[in-house]
Amino acid sequence: MILKSLGSVSERASKAFAGFVFSVFLTVTVVPAHALDKIDPVSVAVVDVQLIMRQSDAAKDIREQVESRRKVYEKEFQQREAEMRDAEKALAQQQAILANEVFQARVREHQQNISALQRDGQSMKRQLDQAYGRANGEVRKTMIEIVAEVAGEVGVGLVLFKNQIFLGDRKIDVTDEIMKRLNQRLPKVEVTFTATQN
Repeated sequence: MILKSLGSVSERASKAFAGFVFSVFLTVTVVPAHALDKIDPVSVAVVDVQLIMRQSDAAKDIREQVESRRKVYEKEFQQREAEMRDAEKALAQQQAILANEVFQARVREHQQNISALQRDGQSMKRQLDQAYGRANGEVRKTMIEIVAEVAGEVGVGLVLFKNQIFLGDRKIDVTDEIMKRLNQRLPKVEVTFTATQN
């Protein structure tokens, strides 16, 4: 009986404490409606980030560098593919004169060479993708810095992506100014092509 009464007292105390915590939580977290009136209105601007990442001088230069490297890789890869095809033809011609074990060993070696070529092709593609991503990251970083500068200069408190705006006055679009400053500050980005991690 004593244990039961202790249990019930403990349960009542726990419920009372929980109710107290909940009421304190409500007191702390509920914001009075009149507090919203204290938020000052802010000016808004929009930036066409997609246009900048497509048409800025640095973005164009990055694409040219990556495309140039891609052509080099493609030429190298096609040459190796041709060598593989020649090796396959030669292997087929040797089948009649080679012992079966020797022929099977050469077939396995040829298959390994094909697998290596495929891995190298995938590695080249990753290398191009990563180089492109790193270089564009530099453009984005500089663009964000310029957006912050322009927003501070004109007293803008909120900058939005242009593609998120359904309707807006053209006067709030600062894309041209951002593009102009970006082209002056970062006309080119050196694209670095490094070996990728598998």
